[in-house]
Order: sequence, then C-alpha cells, then structure tokens
Amino acid sequence: MSRINFGRVIVGGIVAGLLCFFGDGIVHGVLLKPRWAETMAALGRTAAGDVGRRDFQYFLIYDLLKGLLAVWLYAAMLPRFGRGAVTALAAAFTVWLLVIPAPVIGLLPMRFFGARLAVLWSLYGLVPIVIGTLAGAALYREPAATAAQSPLRRA
Repeated sequence: MSRINFGRVIVGGIVAGLLCFFGDGIVHGVLLKPRWAETMAALGRTAAGDVGRRDFQYFLIYDLLKGLLAVWLYAAMLPRFGRGAVTALAAAFTVWLLVIPAPVIGLLPMRFFGARLAVLWSLYGLVPIVIGTLAGAALYREPAATAAQSPLRRA
C-alpha cells in the first residue's frame, strides 16, 4: 500500500483552492448577487453586500481548505478507485456534499434564506469544486516506491 504524497496534496490543494476561490467569487459575486442582496435586505443587513471584498482572507482560507480536502480525499481514494477523472469527480462530489448542500439545507428551517437560493447555491457551487478538484488531482502523484517498499521485493 502506498503512502500519500503530502507535498503533492498541498500543491494540488492550493491550485484546487484558488480555482474554488475564483469560481465561488463568480457564483456569489455575479450569479447569486441579486439573491444575496434580497436576502440581506430581508435580514435588515443592507451593507452586507461587501462581505466578499471585506472578508477576502476568510473566503480565501475557506476555499484553500476546501481544495486541500478535495485533493487529500482524491489521494486517499486512489488505492481503491484508481487514478483518473472518475476518482477526482467522486472526491469533488463528496467535498461538495459536505461543505455546500448539507450545511445549507440544515440552515433552511432558520429562514436566513429561501429554498431557491439554497438550491441555486448548491448547484452553482458544484462547478468550482469539480473544476478545482480535477485540476488539483491532475497535479497529484504518488511518491516513488523505494526498493524496501516495493511490492515486488520479498523479505
């Protein structure tokens, strides 16, 4: 059994996270901007439209963690599912499910936002995590096996 190459997880995770960050900027700052404005106005927080610009570092760190999680999960899935886009898509879908629809659906009863925003956020949010995970997974490589670790070498 091979070990995870954490150096490559970090490199791939940073790439995935940056792609998620820019993709989420488009999702929330362009596609969902009118819905967020309505939601914030309904909550009495009209100045909240600048959250993305004001809390830039927070969202960057959040998306970097999301990218690192996705590439780490891809690396962890490799022994069972093999290298390739199907495994990367499975990792992306798993991370997406854990960080977007599950928490968003969990907040619906609190009525911070409507179901339509939750559905659009979930659907649009899938695109950046898929693109980011595919890119990060493409950069991941398993560490080279040494002679002592080689499965062909018998003791």
